[in-house]
Amino acid sequence: MELLEAMKNRRSIRAFKAEAVPQEVITQILEAARWSPSWGNTQPWELVVVRGEMVRKLTGEMVAAFQQRMAANPDVGMPGSFPDVYKERYMACAAGLFGKMGVARDDKARRMAHMVSMTAGFGAPAIIYVIFNADLTEPYSMFDLGAITHGICLATHNLGLGTCILAQLALYPDIIRRHLNLTPSHRIVVGIALGYPDLANPANAFRTERESLEKFVKWVE
Repeated sequence: MELLEAMKNRRSIRAFKAEAVPQEVITQILEAARWSPSWGNTQPWELVVVRGEMVRKLTGEMVAAFQQRMAANPDVGMPGSFPDVYKERYMACAAGLFGKMGVARDDKARRMAHMVSMTAGFGAPAIIYVIFNADLTEPYSMFDLGAITHGICLATHNLGLGTCILAQLALYPDIIRRHLNLTPSHRIVVGIALGYPDLANPANAFRTERESLEKFVKWVE
């Protein structure tokens, strides 16, 4: 797939086939993504690839915690509020997705079922956790973690698979650290659900819009 095409056509996948992704395919993805840029070539990322039975054990416990309304304590806090222009885009994303899925605004049961599915990684057979060391406090390191996350998503799309970057998969870092045998100094940013897209699922027919260049680019000569 040509690079510019991949960048324009990549989308979040919210329903996956159960088919396992071979380790060599994921290795190919990571071999490409490891060339992502970072400040001063510091490469502040660590990745943990979760597959097979561990995906089911880990997401099963996180779903149970979510359904029991256990307080989330993510290592990287999620935004609590946005200025209006950004909030409008956020709300439009949710409305567009639920519209494609045929979920009414007042259908609390189906909306909750969607959140549970998200907590389980939308059924993805693999999850890649993006992790950093607690000693890294510079904002640039978070910028770098975003770069390799995007690299993973593009490389995955290039091979005909799909991803969804999910903060929801990082809501309960203590559960994750225990299952993956990580230390308290390992801080978890996001989980990337990865697998073969279930294109028959209406959730995968949805794609967010992007603003035109005129809205956010300034030219100076």
